Amino acid sequence: MVASHPLLWWVRTEGKVVMRRAYVTLTGLLVVSVLIQFYFAAFGVFTAPENDSQFILHLVNGRFVLPLLCLLCIAAAAMARAPGRLIGFTAIPLGLLALQTVLFIIAGLAGASPEKTNLAGQLILGLHAINGLCILGVTIMLFLRARRFARGGADQPSTVDTATAVNAPNMSGPASPAADHAASS
Repeated sequence: MVASHPLLWWVRTEGKVVMRRAYVTLTGLLVVSVLIQFYFAAFGVFTAPENDSQFILHLVNGRFVLPLLCLLCIAAAAMARAPGRLIGFTAIPLGLLALQTVLFIIAGLAGASPEKTNLAGQLILGLHAINGLCILGVTIMLFLRARRFARGGADQPSTVDTATAVNAPNMSGPASPAADHAASS
């Protein structure tokens, strides 16, 4: 038998708890950053007179801070040993962020530019705000799921107690008409 090192015990127990707390913290920061993104968008829209830097905060947060937080959340979920479905769900905000840029590319292909827009571009760029709301909704759900996982809730892989499952009585009723007749006698 190999003697276990105290550091290995810490990594298996306390390290997992630390990573789960880090995962929850990062998902919380992601929600806050998405909320701030909406504030920065409104700040840019309502800046008067218009200038080239009115959306710089929105741009920096959306292109650098949010993607970095998304990647850190994915890494923390994996290091916290979250179930695969939760890790996959953690990646959804990053995909939705990528879609934000794709919407601008599609609008540009439809003829919209920073100098002028057209109806097709406006319709496509309107989806930017709707996708932003989707990002907010998903990040809130992610935070709640991460918190439940860290507390040992439903997002953890379930284990079946085979001894209980084998010895449990059959509650579904009689298996055949003969058994039904014997039970009623």
